[in-house]
Amino acid sequence: MNRPFLALALALSISVNGSVMAIEKVHITVKAAEGVAPTELVISKDGTDPADSPYRTNLEKGVYEIVIETDFIEPYGITDWTQLTNNGMTDRLAQFLIEDGADITLTLFEDRIEAESTGPEHHALERMERLKMDTFKARAEEIEKIEDENVVAKMYDKLMEEINQWENDFYAQNPMIAFILDLDTRLLNFRFNDHKLMQKLQLYHDHYADRYTGHPAHQHIAENENVGLQIYGGKYHDYDVRSIDGEKVRAYDFLKPCYNLVILWATWCSPCRKEAQEIAEFIGSYIEKGLNIFALTREFKNTDALKQAVDKDRYPWPTLVDLDDEFHVFDRHGSTSSAVFLIDPEGKIIFSDTGSDKVKAILDTCFN
Repeated sequence: MNRPFLALALALSISVNGSVMAIEKVHITVKAAEGVAPTELVISKDGTDPADSPYRTNLEKGVYEIVIETDFIEPYGITDWTQLTNNGMTDRLAQFLIEDGADITLTLFEDRIEAESTGPEHHALERMERLKMDTFKARAEEIEKIEDENVVAKMYDKLMEEINQWENDFYAQNPMIAFILDLDTRLLNFRFNDHKLMQKLQLYHDHYADRYTGHPAHQHIAENENVGLQIYGGKYHDYDVRSIDGEKVRAYDFLKPCYNLVILWATWCSPCRKEAQEIAEFIGSYIEKGLNIFALTREFKNTDALKQAVDKDRYPWPTLVDLDDEFHVFDRHGSTSSAVFLIDPEGKIIFSDTGSDKVKAILDTCFN
């Protein structure tokens, strides 16, 4: 089991009071540590494709210097492009912030890239990381010593919950634009298993909606909220979709004032269909106890394979389809192919995950 102390690695944190000023300009120096071989490095804005970035260097001359200007404070990153393209992944990367007047030094080491900045936001990040280390590192190290993996998993989950609450409290007491930038990114890349997102949204509305006015992240957040993302801990939103025969319907037409299970799958995804089949094997007793179910499928070109699968598997629930992503139903659920949502009688999402065993466990909690 891989148990890195991921919670102590923060993305970005800054403390700027008042409104955000436009035009941010930084000077960046990129260099390699002594004895480290040059490699192609790419600097790009977070959320964009590094392949499209004009900021590239292989450090053949030893040092690479550039000036980057942005209209607003923005998160950027540097990536070992050679390692990423050759291996499909890389540990040699770092994030930093374009904040006006900062001098940023990015140093390439054998196993990492380190970012240093003279900006006040960077210093605030270092302070937050130190405080987090001081608060949680010792407990994390104690957990690492435990041999029972089941105990480790439970203790680590509890620790992660405490760290998340610590972060939220810190952000509430120390307003940082980095919180808004992180929330913007999480909404843009929404995933159904981001179970901390609703807490972050609540914190945003309580403490950040009127801060750093003028930054476009506010508009992005509002737009993504209006899409009706199906966020764990929040309301299950209505949307258009089609019946398996092509009739346009509304999701709410298939919900009832009870517990509702929504199963996402696709015929082209074998593990997804297998999960649906496994759920179908044990779901009967819960239906008898009052559970309501419908399925959402993501298909392309036609529904021929879907109709064959439904006939063969004999699912005891209605099957709806979003053909060729007509209504972007799966995007709203933060999934590309598979997920299961459980909605309580008040319309709140109380489960969003994968795995038939997890589905059975949550249903046992609700019905036994």
